[in-house]
Amino acid sequence: MTRTRTILFALGVAILALGAGVALRQVMEARTPSVVATDLGAPFELVDHDGNEITEAAFEGRPSLLFFGFTHCPEVCPTTVYDMETWLLDLDVGEGEIGAYFVSVDPERDTPQFLKDYLEPQSDRIIGITGEPEKVWDMARSWRVYWQKRPLGEGDYTLDHYASIFVLDPEGRVVDLIGYGEDPESAKAKIADVLG
Repeated sequence: MTRTRTILFALGVAILALGAGVALRQVMEARTPSVVATDLGAPFELVDHDGNEITEAAFEGRPSLLFFGFTHCPEVCPTTVYDMETWLLDLDVGEGEIGAYFVSVDPERDTPQFLKDYLEPQSDRIIGITGEPEKVWDMARSWRVYWQKRPLGEGDYTLDHYASIFVLDPEGRVVDLIGYGEDPESAKAKIADVLG
């Protein structure tokens, strides 16, 4: 093979590799799931941590943050409650500008009073949601939330569960997600976006 043919062959390989890279990127971008305006959730009738009835209407009329957890959670839930409150304080979000909800996927232990005692010392704006277990779990299923009871022995248990926060627009539709442990600036940017 002459030197010219070798160079042309190498150039052809480089062009093919570049084309494959571009094609792979396009495929990966096309596979990135879009959560903008995704419809999740179904009508529900549960109670908040004051024992008052709460329905899906709570997620309408203003943006909301929606998290599913449980009060016996050793790390993810207390961290997330702290983060939600801190982000809203940092953004100077006024009371009533955004809803913030903590739905217990452990309604057998998380009574309204238990949720109230858990949430109020940490935040005066995050509302706990619980109720009859089957109704709570139906609601969680409608949001396609994962949770799984894991026995610890002697009748005790913990729960593995979905740990991201749903960011809802004023129509109650999911427009973004905040992952557990997400960079605070990124999380606050998502909240600022939905506040407009």
